[in-house]
Amino acid sequence: MSVYRSLVALYLKSFYNLPGKKTAGARASWKDILKGIGIALLFVLVVGNFGFIFVMMNLNLYQGLAMAGMQDLLLLNAVVMATLLTRVVGFMTALSTYYLNDMELQLLSMPIRPRALLGAKFTAVYASDAVLSLFFMVTTMVIFGFNEHPNPIFYLWGTMAGLLLPLPAMALSYLILVPILSFARFLRNKKTIMMLVGVLGLVMGLGINIYFQKLMPPMADPSVRAAAFAGPGSLVATMGRGYPPALFAWRAMSEPASLKALVSMLELAAVCIGVSLLIVFALAGLYARSIVGFNEQHMKKLNGQAADAFIAKRLRYRSPFLAMVAREFNLMNREPMYLLNGPFIVVLMPIIIGIMMVVQKDALMSDPDFAAIQALLNSGLGALLAGLAGAFLGSGTSIACTSVSRDAKALPFIKSLPVKGGTYMLAKLAHGLIFALVGSLVGVGLLGFILKLGTVDMLAALLIALALSSLLNLAGLWLDTANPRLSWDNPIAAMKQNPNAILAMLGSMGFLGVLGYLAFKRSMSTGDIALWIGLLPLLVFVSLLPLYTRFAERRLAMMEA
Repeated sequence: MSVYRSLVALYLKSFYNLPGKKTAGARASWKDILKGIGIALLFVLVVGNFGFIFVMMNLNLYQGLAMAGMQDLLLLNAVVMATLLTRVVGFMTALSTYYLNDMELQLLSMPIRPRALLGAKFTAVYASDAVLSLFFMVTTMVIFGFNEHPNPIFYLWGTMAGLLLPLPAMALSYLILVPILSFARFLRNKKTIMMLVGVLGLVMGLGINIYFQKLMPPMADPSVRAAAFAGPGSLVATMGRGYPPALFAWRAMSEPASLKALVSMLELAAVCIGVSLLIVFALAGLYARSIVGFNEQHMKKLNGQAADAFIAKRLRYRSPFLAMVAREFNLMNREPMYLLNGPFIVVLMPIIIGIMMVVQKDALMSDPDFAAIQALLNSGLGALLAGLAGAFLGSGTSIACTSVSRDAKALPFIKSLPVKGGTYMLAKLAHGLIFALVGSLVGVGLLGFILKLGTVDMLAALLIALALSSLLNLAGLWLDTANPRLSWDNPIAAMKQNPNAILAMLGSMGFLGVLGYLAFKRSMSTGDIALWIGLLPLLVFVSLLPLYTRFAERRLAMMEA
């Protein structure tokens, strides 16, 4: 195997946590089998959900464009969206994987050419972009092909376009990143990079969310809506005319059986592949020099008086429980991706809901059933919805259900301290409950304001949110205590690649959905909802605390990182 292909395989396994080869004669355990089945089902669920969203969006857009005789612009919209999505995802992936760890410095010390190193990383990052681009193109081709019955070569051109379009976006990402990270010394730090990735991802994700929200709501005249977002004077059409790869792909798919289509695809391939090779060969040397000393730490020497002041400020007596709670917050803040991928949902979800309400306000207000829905909300359903929203925000932070896994490397140190295991575990629960309180207040306050709930309904909703989020956080911590992920190389894997986080999230959604359905079917009043979905879960939470403490102490004593 060539050096380039070996490096590609290495980066693919590192980026996407792919399993390695099993030793000869090794058999998978039942836990591995169940985990594989669960991951496969989750993959099908996620792909199905996103596929449904994209299909409905394209179907909605096609109907409007067809009324105006501009259905070919659906293809241009697909090409532009595939380009924009891969540019966003590709830039963030390229930035977050720009430097992995000291392994790359060891690779530089080997007889490996810099262009092989950068080319392999470029290819590994491109892999996820190509999947995303193909996914969007295929959903569009399904809608267009079902309604227009194009020549079969249309599907070949669409598939090739899906594979080629991410390449210029990747090349542009490295054209921006390599010079900046080569000369901006303050950026050459992994934590700084991850923070930037999180912030950029949130901003770009919100921008894409606004675009999708504008495409989805029904309006009186679909053709006017379609022309506004994909018509000749729209941003999509402007980008299609000004960005040659998008124009080449659109021409090929619009007249697939023509000579012009073949020429356009050849032009697309030449531009995309040529630009990528040019960037890799031109920037390889600069990239190799930029990752040398990437994570260097700069120490500051203090004199005696300053050192004494530093120690007096940092070291103080407090109860073991409060010290452990403070430790949880400090650890979370030192890993920016913990904060952005978990607790930040308390901020991110309200922003998304706010965008949806602002963008689709006219469509919701014009719904003929809006008055009936408002009356139903005032009868107790509003308190239920606000309470469930607060419970979801309070339990969806992934703090409790990954807290033991995230502490795997510190377990020997923790077990050597004169602190009871129950105190240590309850501090983790307290950390999650603090964010549960914040999430409950934000979720109930936001939805209560939107639904115009009264004081009694707001108090009932807050009781529901606090009780359910506390119970779900305890369940998540119990799950991570019983089955923690104690073996990982990258600390982000303890949260983002932890099955417990997925199980806790899906379990919470299912549990809250079932409670909401039962309350709705039984037409519960506000008082009944507060009693059965608020007070009862709170009593269950209090009764389970002693049981969890005893279990956690026994389980912690058996853990080995």
